[in-house]
Amino acid sequence: MSFRHEEYGTDAEIYRKPFSTEVIADCSDPRAHEVLVACGFVEKNVPPHYVWHQLPDGLSGEEQKQRATRAACLLHARGFDANVAEDLVSDEALSDALDEIRRHRISGAATSSSPTADAVTPPAGPDTTAPAAPVAPSASVHRSR
Repeated sequence: MSFRHEEYGTDAEIYRKPFSTEVIADCSDPRAHEVLVACGFVEKNVPPHYVWHQLPDGLSGEEQKQRATRAACLLHARGFDANVAEDLVSDEALSDALDEIRRHRISGAATSSSPTADAVTPPAGPDTTAPAAPVAPSASVHRSR
């Protein structure tokens, strides 16, 4: 079993499982796991080494896009190199998440109308020991591979 984030050299990859409606997020950093869980992803594992996250069944396609987009934005805000597949990008969620991040940086308190906002800890400052990740919205999207 291989993970896309390892294959692509990123910290996190969010994508739709091929030939499925499942939305998967894989990463290796425990701080990234926290963000994914806070955005509604459920941790899955195959002991002892494989851990990934998946959105719960029964979400609408738009809700999947909103959660995936928000997760990628919050991961970027925490300094992670995270990609989300183009078919999972919600322009509305992107705008909302970027506004939330800007408000947090200005006021010091994260707020959002998202149902998962209460579970999200405010984005931490960038990790100065790691290379900075681009924050531009286009940088959070990659072509499906």
